Amino acid sequence: MVKPIVQDKGIDHTIDFLREGYFYFSKRMDEYHEDIVRSRIFGRKLVMLRGDEALDLVKDTAMFQTEKYIPELSTSLLAKENGVSYLADIDYFHRKEWFAQTFNAEKREELELIIRQRWEERIEAWKTNPSIHFVAEIEEIWVIVVCNWLGIPIRASNLKQRTTDIHEFVQLFSKYGFNRWKRNQARNRIEKWLVFLIRQLRAGRVQVDEEKILYKLSWHEDKSGQILPIKTVVQELLLLIRTFVASGRWVVFSQLALLENPELKERLQADQTYVHCFILEVIRYYSIIPFSIAKTQQQFFWKDMLFDKNQLVLFDIHGTNHHSEKWTQPALFQPDRFLDSIYQSKKAIASDSVMLQLIKVSLSYLLRTDWIVPKQELSCPVTEIPARPKKGIRLEFYHEDFLKDI
Repeated sequence: MVKPIVQDKGIDHTIDFLREGYFYFSKRMDEYHEDIVRSRIFGRKLVMLRGDEALDLVKDTAMFQTEKYIPELSTSLLAKENGVSYLADIDYFHRKEWFAQTFNAEKREELELIIRQRWEERIEAWKTNPSIHFVAEIEEIWVIVVCNWLGIPIRASNLKQRTTDIHEFVQLFSKYGFNRWKRNQARNRIEKWLVFLIRQLRAGRVQVDEEKILYKLSWHEDKSGQILPIKTVVQELLLLIRTFVASGRWVVFSQLALLENPELKERLQADQTYVHCFILEVIRYYSIIPFSIAKTQQQFFWKDMLFDKNQLVLFDIHGTNHHSEKWTQPALFQPDRFLDSIYQSKKAIASDSVMLQLIKVSLSYLLRTDWIVPKQELSCPVTEIPARPKKGIRLEFYHEDFLKDI
């Protein structure tokens, strides 16, 4: 017997979504006491799902394909760590042949070294200019790191514009809807920059380390022995840059979690296992991307419910990470919830994903620094995707040696 999927009341819920953002999907599913609900947003019919079983379903590439209108929210980018769902992990690229050939343990160590170097530079700079806009600092650091790591030359005179464009490109959505014009303008500038660079590289007019990903990808040959078209190279670089830079938001939220839970700092400085728990809780609690989208490739039944071919399906990441049936007091920030997990073994911690490694390295620097926090609003608009603090985070860098010299 076919079980009907609960239909959300009303004709179209675009306005509700624009107003409620992250919470729209969970609020609807909570209202109907269901983890599967039909709705309509921006004139398009969709089915929204949440929960671990739904995650396993939408990750099945035989059943689902990327939604072409928003490929950055593809379910193929879904990952899971210790029961925590999230989107946009650099490990996704291991599935690509060219990336598997260029990203090895040595490249991973190089990436960590670059991040540490950039952190050391910024900390030295903060000693002489201690009043900082933390979000802007992290955004700039992350752009420098990804360009250094990929081998993309970036001039100091262009850094601010490149950072603005890349983060405009990363920002998928705001309370005003999909920012197509601003985002497209930023993407066009980035594409022109990368196209010019690849052409110059292939013509021998610019020198790039042959071990860098930019060089290897620019000269990568497909199965027929032909080097990849410039358009393909640019698309791969754009997705990698977007994925990497978006992961920098986790560093912003790690800092926000430390500011909002200062009692955790001493324990984090002494206990690496607890650091792992803290990072997992940051990912669970602060969902930078609240949902993913895919389209069904065929008609099928799931839990006695019929899914038509070409049905748009939305997986609620935020709702899954805050589901009351899975998490105790999900609205509270509690790293301790992961302490009893079987994954908290030395072997598990040593095999961190790339993203977890990046957060852990940055967190080690956040824990070594002290801050004076001016009175300010630290809220994060639920209508911004990826999320970030509405007015940034203003901090005063506190450094004893520096203060003694004043």
